[in-house]
Amino acid sequence: MQYKTLGRTALRVSVIGLGTMVHGGHFGPMKDEESLAAIDTALELGVNFIDTSDAYGAGYSETLLGNALKGRRDKVILATKGGNVMVGPNKGKRIFAPEYIDDVLHGSLKRLQTDWIDLYQLHNPDVEVIERGEVWEVLEKRKKEGKIRHYGVSINTMAEGIAAAKGGRAETIQVEYSLLQQEPAEEIFPLAQAANVGIIARLPLKRGILTGKLTQTDEQRFQGEDVRARSFKGEAFAKELAKAEKLRFLVHGPVKTLGQAALAFCVAHPAASIAIPGARNAQQMRENAAAGDVTLPPEDLAKVAELWRSGFAA
Repeated sequence: MQYKTLGRTALRVSVIGLGTMVHGGHFGPMKDEESLAAIDTALELGVNFIDTSDAYGAGYSETLLGNALKGRRDKVILATKGGNVMVGPNKGKRIFAPEYIDDVLHGSLKRLQTDWIDLYQLHNPDVEVIERGEVWEVLEKRKKEGKIRHYGVSINTMAEGIAAAKGGRAETIQVEYSLLQQEPAEEIFPLAQAANVGIIARLPLKRGILTGKLTQTDEQRFQGEDVRARSFKGEAFAKELAKAEKLRFLVHGPVKTLGQAALAFCVAHPAASIAIPGARNAQQMRENAAAGDVTLPPEDLAKVAELWRSGFAA
């Protein structure tokens, strides 16, 4: 496993981390024993960064993780997020009022059964919150108290990422970045590098498309609360699968799967410290972690860039 420094936090993170949205049931039903096996396997393989949120399973993912890390909290760089309301009358809203974030931050500490959170992230704040939000003062206060060690943002749009990189408050930016979504490398990464802001690549496998294992018939499985039920449908799904097929040339030599190539691509960029794919079970975690020892050759990276700029028409 390779390790990088996460921006100015000085945290040394494994280039492959573990995202736990899947353990909250957002990609279909999960069994706790499989989630726990994925976490155990991650630690065994040198993965030292685990990302969660109070929104994943309305706190269930944090609770599960807190139980899993008993007796070994010091072995993990633990990141969580707050701001997305999952229960009560405000369900579905995003709230970044200082008193709200302070309350949910303490809730996360309790569910995670820890005295400190290594990285606390605002969960998809808009540009106004990033630039002028009073919430930063609360985060700084809790940092001085030792309840959080660093803070950053998880963002949805390029404008939000640009604001975070320029704003000077966020120490890290979590952004969707993958073989299929390379815009951050052009619009956000240069600014982040200049400000020494750490980059965390989320959705590096594009909700499973870049594993190379999905087919058109799989969309029938995406039902109910599965987040893929909203977007992985029909022609749009087929187009993404077709793009993934054009990337299979990356699988050669030490690269055994398209998924490993996708993860290695993310951390090949000098601005990106870590990719945080989910893993449903120990087997998926092993495959993901293997990407931490893979380096894509320059000619493959150049071809990937050409494909993306052409809209995968090449």
